[in-house]
Order: sequence, then structure tokens, then C-alpha cells
Amino acid sequence: MHINMKYYIVTIGAIFIALGIGMLVGFNLNYDQELSKQQAAIISDLDEKFEQIKKTNNDLEGKLEIKEDEYNKLAQYVNDNYTKLISGELQGKNIGIISTRETYDYNEDISKTILEANGSVAFDIVLKEGITDKDKIKELSSSQGVELKTSKDVINYIVDSLKDVNAIGKLQELEKLDMIKINSISENYVDYTQVVLTLGSENETSENFNNVDKNLLNKLKDEDKYIIATQKSDVKASAIDMYKKDKIPTINNSEQGLGKIALVYSLKDSVEKGNFGVGDKVDAQIPFN
Repeated sequence: MHINMKYYIVTIGAIFIALGIGMLVGFNLNYDQELSKQQAAIISDLDEKFEQIKKTNNDLEGKLEIKEDEYNKLAQYVNDNYTKLISGELQGKNIGIISTRETYDYNEDISKTILEANGSVAFDIVLKEGITDKDKIKELSSSQGVELKTSKDVINYIVDSLKDVNAIGKLQELEKLDMIKINSISENYVDYTQVVLTLGSENETSENFNNVDKNLLNKLKDEDKYIIATQKSDVKASAIDMYKKDKIPTINNSEQGLGKIALVYSLKDSVEKGNFGVGDKVDAQIPFN
């Protein structure tokens, strides 16, 4: 049988191709084995590191529980003994209290804290929803013979009245119209230099803040009064963040011992800035010099 050169070339080529395929398969099998070994080593290493992280996490959780227990005991001690820490700190201070929302009237508690620190309460007033009622504003304007058109006008009228020796009569007219509530007003109310604004509502809105709080802040600033805003830790809706934007110092736990201390020492030193209380958004629990 006659075999030409093409046959030999094809045959030899096929042999080399077969050898190449065999070598490639063998290499891949060996590579897969090495890869499996590497993967197994990596998984083992990850398991070991995971166990280490898990142990570290458990240790940290244990330490955190101890710290939390220590903090709770300290907080309880402060709550039980805060009066000793604030006694005499507000001697000579004459402080006004204004609640910007009638739904959270805890002014009595703020007043008690000021008195426990030997301060004086110049007045204690609650602004009611009627302060923005156009019909009531019109009636007040007519009865007092002054031009009042907006809630801003009424707020300015209230603050201006507190400079007048006849403030009680004027404020009582607003109380009759259910625009404010007068909890107390002292004989030397005109000498007040500081104001505590108590916050909190069922449904806080920027409209409420702009119509009432913002106007009150601007007027008190114009009168060069020191202002601090405070709320209880359990309020449903808060305006604290809006007060922060206005650079007003704030306290978010006024009913707690640490909150009372923060309020007293803020008033004592007229702290210009700072957000005090509990939670992630505070600068400190109490002001420090």
C-alpha cells in the first residue's frame, strides 16, 4: 500500500495534539488538587480567625455589660443625690420659664430644679395653640388697643409686656383668650436675664417651630436674654434638632438627675453651645468647663 507524506504529517500531528491534550488534562488535574489544598487552607484559616473574632466579641460584650451596669448604678446614684450637687449653684439668678407647647407642660419640674439650686423663677408661662388663632389675635388687638396681626406680633407683645410693671394685667388678657397659661409670675419678673424653653409635642412640625419657637428665639435674642431649651427623654416629637441649627444649647433628659445637673450648670455659666443628655446626638451628658 502506497502511503504519501501527507499521511505521515497528519499522523505525527495527531500524535502531538494527543500528547498536548494529555499533558493539559494532567496539568489541570494537578492544578485542581493544588487549588483545593489552597482553598482548604484558606477556609481553615478563616474558621480560626472567625473563632478568634467571636471570642473577642464575647469578651467585649461582657466588658460592655459590666460598664453598662456601672453606668446605671452611677446614674441612679446621681438621680438620688443630684440636689446635693446643684445646691446654691443658681444663687442670684432670676430665670423665666416658657413652654412652647401646651401638650408637654412639665414647667413645674423645671421650676423645682431652679429653686433647689437656690435660683429664682421670674415667671412660668405656657404658650397655647390659641396664640396662632387669627380670630383670637384680632380680639386681643382690639381689646388692648394695639396692632397685632400674627403670632409673631403676639409673641413680641408677650416679651415686651414682661418689661412692663403692668405685665400681669396684660398677660391675664391673653390667658382669658386661651392663648397662654400663667403658672406663676413673681414680683421681680422684670429682672429676669435667662429663659428656659421647655419643648415637646405630639406632632412637631417646622411650621410650628417657625410660627412660635423661631419668633420667640429671635425676640429673646434681641432682648439679650440667655436661652436654653430642654425636653423630657420620652417626648413623642422633638424640636431639639431645629434648636441646634439655631445654635441654642439643649438638654434632652430634663426629668433625670443628670439632666437637672446639666440644666443648672448651663444656667450657672450661661453655656453658649452644647447638646447635653443621653443618646448618640449629644456632645456630653453635662457641660464641662
